[in-house]
Amino acid sequence: MSTSLMPLDPAMSPQQVARLLPIRAKLLPSEITSRRNARRMRAFVIAAVLVAIAGLGGWSADAYHDHSLAKDDLAAVNAQIDKVNNTMTDPQHAAVTKAVSDNKAMSDELKTLMANDLRWSTLLDNVRSTGTKAEITISQITVSLADKGTTTTGPATAGAAPVATLSLQGTAKDKSTIAGFIKKLGSTPGIGNPYLTTASQSAETADTAAHYTFTISADVTSSALCGRFTTPCKTGGK
Repeated sequence: MSTSLMPLDPAMSPQQVARLLPIRAKLLPSEITSRRNARRMRAFVIAAVLVAIAGLGGWSADAYHDHSLAKDDLAAVNAQIDKVNNTMTDPQHAAVTKAVSDNKAMSDELKTLMANDLRWSTLLDNVRSTGTKAEITISQITVSLADKGTTTTGPATAGAAPVATLSLQGTAKDKSTIAGFIKKLGSTPGIGNPYLTTASQSAETADTAAHYTFTISADVTSSALCGRFTTPCKTGGK
């Protein structure tokens, strides 16, 4: 058997003739490849579970530490409270404890005694201010305390306990001004059930213009009650 050398193609270089083709082929069976992939996935899942367990363990340790600190703080506060209580019952501080107790008892008694306290200056200032806004002149205010157990029957304050009765005398230029004042008086805090008692017209003179002289009655309701030891009084238009 003879062998003959073929002449090289002049269009190809020796490097191109000796170059191996880059061919890749998977020769492993698919069962082995699947087993390897399963082992990798199992290792990844186990690592993730271990990381999660480690994180939960760290969080639990931190929570336990915070809980221990809170218990220590609570114990310290309770110890301080017990110490203060023991100090208050100590004979050395018995006078201070008795003074505090007596002060509280006196304040409770004053609240009971001053339950019907009323700041008349504030109430009368509100009435005069309402009269100024209604353009009437109040010449006289008479107050009489109401009997206990009575209630008002006016539509605006039905059921409210009156503590006193007001009688207002004044002058206005006409009847509509008087009606406007009665309406404003009904919305004044602490005043209920205002109504006109008398009204008479005065003729014009050389010194004064024609005007009406009127008398209005109204109830002072329990909502006006206020004082230092009960409900604080509102001042300054607040």
